[in-house]
Amino acid sequence: MTPLLERQLRRAFNLDDTVTLERWLDDLKSKSDDDQIEGTADFKQGLASLISRVDESYAFFERDITLRDRSLRISSEELMTVNKKVRQEYGEQKAVIETLRRAVNQLLEERNKPLIDENFTNLSDLSALTYELINEQKNANNELLLQRKAMDKHGIVATIDLNGILLSANDKCCQLSGYSRDELIGKSTNIFRVQNIPIAEQTRILATLIKGEIWQGELHSFTKTNEPWTVFATVVPIVEYNKRVNRLVVICTDMSEQMRLARKLREDRAFHQSITNSIGEGVYAVNGEGKAQFLNPAASRLLGWTVEELEDRRFHDTVHYQKGDGTLLPREECPVNLSIRAGKSYASYEDYFTDKRGRLFPISIVAVPLLDEDGRPDGHVGVFSDISSRKAIEHKLQKAYDTAQGANKAKSDFLATMSHEIRTPMNAIIGLTHLALETQDEDQRQQYLEKVQRSSNALLELMNSILDFSKVEADKVDILNEPFTLTKTIEKLAQVFQVKAQQKGLQLLFDIRYNTNSPCRGDSEKIYQVLLNLLSNAIKFTDNGYVVLKVNKREDKLFFSVSDTGMGISDAGKSKLFNAFVQADASISRKFGGTGLGLAICKRLVELMGGELTLKSKIHEGSCFAFSLPVCVDEGPVIKPFLPVSLPSDVLCIQTHDSVAQGCQILAQTLKRLNINCEIVDEHEARFASTGQQTIAFLSDNEASWKVFLDRLNNNDDVQLRCNIIVSPLSRADVQKRLGKKRYNEFRVVELPFSDRELISALSPLELPFTEAAKERLESKKWRIKRLSNKRILVVDDDLISLEISQQILVDLGMTVVTAATGEHALTLCESNTFDAILLDCHLPGISGYDVADKLVNREGWLTPIIALSADETNEASEKALTAGMCYHLVKPATADEIVHTIDSHIHAGYIDIDAPERADEFTISLLAFYTAYSQRSVMTDLLNIIQSPSHTSDLLNALLVDARKIGATTLERCLEVLLESLQRPDTAIAKHVSDLSYALDATLRLIAHTIDKNDEIENTNVDPDVDNGALLASLKQTKDALETYDAKALEHISLLAAQFSESSHAHTIAHLKQLTSVYDFESALTVIETLINDVIHEST
Repeated sequence: MTPLLERQLRRAFNLDDTVTLERWLDDLKSKSDDDQIEGTADFKQGLASLISRVDESYAFFERDITLRDRSLRISSEELMTVNKKVRQEYGEQKAVIETLRRAVNQLLEERNKPLIDENFTNLSDLSALTYELINEQKNANNELLLQRKAMDKHGIVATIDLNGILLSANDKCCQLSGYSRDELIGKSTNIFRVQNIPIAEQTRILATLIKGEIWQGELHSFTKTNEPWTVFATVVPIVEYNKRVNRLVVICTDMSEQMRLARKLREDRAFHQSITNSIGEGVYAVNGEGKAQFLNPAASRLLGWTVEELEDRRFHDTVHYQKGDGTLLPREECPVNLSIRAGKSYASYEDYFTDKRGRLFPISIVAVPLLDEDGRPDGHVGVFSDISSRKAIEHKLQKAYDTAQGANKAKSDFLATMSHEIRTPMNAIIGLTHLALETQDEDQRQQYLEKVQRSSNALLELMNSILDFSKVEADKVDILNEPFTLTKTIEKLAQVFQVKAQQKGLQLLFDIRYNTNSPCRGDSEKIYQVLLNLLSNAIKFTDNGYVVLKVNKREDKLFFSVSDTGMGISDAGKSKLFNAFVQADASISRKFGGTGLGLAICKRLVELMGGELTLKSKIHEGSCFAFSLPVCVDEGPVIKPFLPVSLPSDVLCIQTHDSVAQGCQILAQTLKRLNINCEIVDEHEARFASTGQQTIAFLSDNEASWKVFLDRLNNNDDVQLRCNIIVSPLSRADVQKRLGKKRYNEFRVVELPFSDRELISALSPLELPFTEAAKERLESKKWRIKRLSNKRILVVDDDLISLEISQQILVDLGMTVVTAATGEHALTLCESNTFDAILLDCHLPGISGYDVADKLVNREGWLTPIIALSADETNEASEKALTAGMCYHLVKPATADEIVHTIDSHIHAGYIDIDAPERADEFTISLLAFYTAYSQRSVMTDLLNIIQSPSHTSDLLNALLVDARKIGATTLERCLEVLLESLQRPDTAIAKHVSDLSYALDATLRLIAHTIDKNDEIENTNVDPDVDNGALLASLKQTKDALETYDAKALEHISLLAAQFSESSHAHTIAHLKQLTSVYDFESALTVIETLINDVIHEST
């Protein structure tokens, strides 16, 4: 039985070792008493049989195990053999990997890359990394080869051992040293004979190289031919695999040429230094950052700085940071920096430097930019010198020069101003005289002559002012002390300033609260002169409102004041107002004229008479000049004015507008002084007022108040009030236009400023007669009208009298005149209007006439002739006008004939073909004969020959003179007379006279051509003044239709209306309508004409 089964049976059946298993099995097979129990015997027999079979199974299992053990033992021996072989191969592979890893780490270490650790054992990865490192080494070797080739081309490369034996030398080393490679290899470096490094120093250098340190320095040696040879050497120790230095690589750069250049540079620098040190002026240089790089001794002395002190400072911020007035000069605004940045040189005598002590001094400076290799500014060099002494001398010279120039300019300005101030009234006298001779209206002639008288007086007063000032300056003014009254003084002032105030639309009021017939003692002429100046200034500088002269008695003194609502005077202007030749604002003389003498004379005269001239003024509110004089006396009885017995004791004054309230109060005060009681009511209260014996209507220039007044007249409201006197700031002519001639004759008009005499005279009406006159010939009024009728002329002048004269002269010839007082207005009118000619004053406020002409002639397609009108008769003024594009220069005072002839000849500037008319009168035939005879080119040639042969007096001149007189060519006749007279004097230059004659003949021929071309009939502008309202209404409606369609013929209709109804009560409204239409303001014109039509319809019903 198998031992395994035996052990299992003993444990199963609890058999100890004393009982053998064979015995137990035999007992189990034998019979016993227990077999009596049913089934026990069979169980024992079966168990024995089972054990026997299990034993057999165990026996078979043990046999199988034995066989497997034998097989396994044989396989294990074979596996151990293979395993041993594998372990052997693995060890070999690991050794290879370790060797490879070490090689890779060595390569990585050489490249200063991180090493791989022992865990990196993948052979494939190691192989890839090895391949990558080999490629890098190859590329590095190639790069090193290229560098070596490049080094060989430009530098010296050699290798030596630690004993100083040359191991290799490149071509450059051989070329520069003069030795061949064979002569160098194996030889000691002593062959180069280094001079600047002692043996001890060489030993020390070698010790540092053995330690692995690099050495650099200059080596001074000799070539094979004993030429000095300087190189800059870099010696690099080569560390081998054993981490020891075995050899040295020497890389050298040849410095021989550099040393030569450096020596030359030092020599040049020393030379230049000697120059900059000896020139006596400061020289500095700054780099691109603005920091100082160089200062010569003179610069250091002037500035107090050394170049070392300025090295870290910006030169501008330290030296050039102030202007002459001590204010900061920012670096970005520095003219030196700006010029240098632009690559330009800079030179100036106006800059200032500040030295180390803070002293600011003027300099003359020249700065030149330094350029980099790209040509861009990179700093600059400056040369400067202290010009304080020169500036001081220049300042003294300039001060002396300015004083002289100031005196000369004052003289020139005074003469120029005097020329203008004299010519202006002179122009008014000449022009108004012409108008007085030409007008057919006696009233108008009387007004013109009165204005002539006033202008003459103004001219006389101007001359007196000049003389008075010279006397004042010389303290030679004599102040009289004689008896006088103020009556004549007040009347003279009223006469002088009445027209000026009317022209500006001002209310000129004389508030006299004193009996002007009271006796006084003093100098009445000096008082008049002072008041004349004060009133003149007040009117001149007031654009709207009023000017009031107030006279009152205070104890023994007369108090005078002149107040206005004008522009006012600033505090700065007040301080210099009473200086001679000076006005409050420099632009005032240009805009308003004047000499600047008036107030200086007034102040001195008032002081000489025992008074003081004071001023109160506010900007835009007005001014008040006042003074008091001790002139009142109690000598003799007071002479009372003569008062007619017919004067009313009560008067009703109708205040028609708020603007005349002050005038009404002054009127009431004046009448009260004349013992006439005056009640003031407004226009609404008038019909309910207690009516006096007479009623005065005080009318302003307000259109609405006039319309209300005229409506009341048409409704006969004035019958009850007995209104037959009108007081108004308007002129009598303007009042007549508003009333109409018929209605005007029913009133007595008192113009401002009213005086005692005028108010008394207003109670007795006066009438004036009318006369007519006429004249003709080629340059006569008739033929001028034929050529110039309906021509549109723009007249530009800031002097209202000159403007009125020019306008009236041209209107009398049938021309349509548009006026402007400023250059800006003229340019605006030319934008929307077409003119046949422009008469342009050269000296205008704001933009001058020269600038206006220049702007106009530069417009595309501009052909309109521009005629200059100026008080400056110098050749420079004429040339300036022609340069600006004007075609002719008229000098004030220009006569009417000069103005008209110049316009006539320049409007008709071009020749036209003419044919003899079928039926021509004697005068037309004479024109044709003249044109035929003198339009030949040979005539001009003969005239020019006179210049070459002045002694040769051709019959041409005498014949031309006779024919010119025959046709009435006045201008040509005058030129011929001047030329013939000059030919009698051999010393006279006649070229200009011949030139003037040629121009006059040319103009005459052109005028003849255009005269013959015109229709012989002169348009009859005289119409029946008594046209009924039906005709007027029809004309107004026709004109309205033209305005509504913006038809340019509307202006013709209105011009005809103005001529036909000039004496109608609507003449003023029609004139206003014409003015609006002349500037093409059709919308406003429509509003006016609709109102006028309604008024006419209302009158008709």
